[in-house]
Amino acid sequence: MEDLATRFYQDNPFWQWMGFQVDENKPGRVDVEVKPEFFQHQGFVHGGVISALVDSAGAWAFIQQYGEGLRTINLAVQYLSPVDSAKLWANARLVRVGQRIVIVAVEVETPKTGPVATGQVIYNRRRSR
Repeated sequence: MEDLATRFYQDNPFWQWMGFQVDENKPGRVDVEVKPEFFQHQGFVHGGVISALVDSAGAWAFIQQYGEGLRTINLAVQYLSPVDSAKLWANARLVRVGQRIVIVAVEVETPKTGPVATGQVIYNRRRSR
């Protein structure tokens, strides 16, 4: 039987294209090797890549524990410093899990500079019927 990380990855073409990687032994963590296409004209990783990483890590943290899908309601990212690193990762922590709303806090880091962004994601739970 496939593990949750493998199933989740296979069901996400966007994750495959971005190159996001997860490990069931690292709760709430998503890693990515930065592709040349991720850089903007000033030579730094585009903010959209970082925000996608924040959103994805938040969802992964919830799915690992609850096995349910989510829909993003709101995403806020605070960029702390420009990123020119070849590797990024995000660590997500569940802040509140309600019957319909889930709130997650996320921190994005690089091996070179440490924290480069923080974020908060609010999701709507997609409960099975």
